[in-house]
Amino acid sequence: MARVTLNQALFKVVLTEYDRYSGRKHWDTWYFDNEAEARQAAIDYNTKHNTAASAPDWYVRADYVGSVG
Repeated sequence: MARVTLNQALFKVVLTEYDRYSGRKHWDTWYFDNEAEARQAAIDYNTKHNTAASAPDWYVRADYVGSVG
């Protein structure tokens, strides 16, 4: 694998799958070159996909993690 050097920080959003019967596991990771966009992507995902009043049997949650590198 080639090593990549970036001149700017990346901002990470992690998506986690939650299942009532099998627990939780990593679903996906998104990287952004802008902190505001990363934060907004997590908010937008959760607003669109997590609308139930209580936790359903299965769902995916997006969390802004912060700066990487």
